Amino acid sequence: MTAKNQRLPLDKPGSCQTGSFHEVFRLIDIMSKKLKTIQRHTIRESGLTPSQFFILNLLWEHDERPFKELALISHCSRATITGLIDTLEKKEHVERKPNPSDRRSLLACLTEKGRLLRQSTPETEKVFSCCCSGLDNKEFRLLGTLLKKLDRSLNIRM
Repeated sequence: MTAKNQRLPLDKPGSCQTGSFHEVFRLIDIMSKKLKTIQRHTIRESGLTPSQFFILNLLWEHDERPFKELALISHCSRATITGLIDTLEKKEHVERKPNPSDRRSLLACLTEKGRLLRQSTPETEKVFSCCCSGLDNKEFRLLGTLLKKLDRSLNIRM
């Protein structure tokens, strides 16, 4: 067998059986779809899309974020963030302000209506904790660690 045709040993880091590789990614896809469905049902009453809700969550954690930062965290383009902010601005949940540290950029800032919305939307933590009752805290942290490691190993820019 030539070096080109050699198979990787299955016990080395970074190697995997093709069947298990496809199964893991199939399961990730299934879980993603289920979690998006749960999220849609959870936030439906607020009149927001999951993407809008995600941006509001980021602003509830830390208000006055630059568009570029929101795009990086969201793994999407600045144009997409601009569209989301446009919609949230029309709904009077956010407003734009000049960035005092960089006059070329804008900050997305919560309005009073946007701050109050947090109190009326269901806490996603509660919803997700119910759906993840099959995992204890240690297993859930391990899952997070493994998914982050897998994400870093894919090396794909979004």
